[in-house]
Formats: sequence, structure tokens, C-alpha cells
Amino acid sequence: MAASYPACSDDMWEISIGGQALTCLYSLVLGAVLCVFYDVFRAARKTGVNSFLSVFITDIIFWLVSTVIVFLFLISTTNGEIRGYVILFSILGFLIYRFTIGRVLFYALCRVLKLLSRVWRGFSRLLADFCLITEKGAGILFEGVKKTILFAVTKSKKLLKNIYDMLYTKRHKENLEYDADE
Repeated sequence: MAASYPACSDDMWEISIGGQALTCLYSLVLGAVLCVFYDVFRAARKTGVNSFLSVFITDIIFWLVSTVIVFLFLISTTNGEIRGYVILFSILGFLIYRFTIGRVLFYALCRVLKLLSRVWRGFSRLLADFCLITEKGAGILFEGVKKTILFAVTKSKKLLKNIYDMLYTKRHKENLEYDADE
């Protein structure tokens, strides 16, 4: 006689036909969502981010994120068991989306990304011009402050000297010169 565990019965592992159908539907939606996620990377490549390194990195990111999402989906719907129909319907949802709605949305996404790149270029030009103007203005302001500080320092040095000592020093030097000549 096989030992039965109280926390786990055989009825717990049964999956109803309705549950499987719902999981298939969710798998189709999951595949479509993953295709939308992939279309973002495809559109970025089409608009100019297509160096070997960027393609490599974005592919790695896509597959890692997709793997985690599918894994979490399997945990939540099939108690972590890998079911072939879940993978199959996810791939099917990916392909259905890609060859139907995905064509139109991909074109629209490319247009949006091109528009965003133009806006970004314009914004970056404005930002660069602003930084140059600010740098020139700061340089002019700094030179003005520097001249004002130097002027104030030289004037304060003269004001801090005792006028009597300055006159005495001049008289004293004149007396010394007369003594040297005589």
C-alpha cells in the first residue's frame, strides 16, 4: 500500500478541461504580449539602434525577461509544471499576433519611435545651446565678479593702511636720501 500524504491528495493535481482551455487562452494572450515586447526592440533596431552589440544585448534582455515571464506564468497556472500545450499556445499567440495585428502596430510603433527620436534630437540641440549660452554667461559673470573682488581688495588694502604712516614713510625716505647725498 502506497503512503498517502495528508497535505497532498490525488484530486489536487487534476486539471479540468475548462481550466486547460482557460490556460490555453491565457497562453495565447501571453504570446501576443511577448510579441509586443519584442516589437519594441524590433522598432528600435529599425529606427537606428542596430549595431551588433546593441542587437546582442537587446536579444539577451528579451529572452531573459520572456523566460522569467513564462516561468511565472507556468507557476501561477500549472503549479510550476511545464506543460507542452502552454508553450505551444504561447508560440502560437506570438505568431498570430506577429502576422496579423503586429504588422500594423509595428509600423505605427516605428513611426512613433522616429517621431520621438526627432523630438529628442531637437531637445538635445536646445539643451546643448542652452548649456553653451549658460557657460558663456557664467564666464562673463565670473569675470565681472572677479574684477569687482580684485578692485575691492586693492581698495581695501589702501584703506587699511594708515595715512600718517604712508606720509611718514615718504618723509623718512626723503630724509634718508638727503642723508646719503650729504
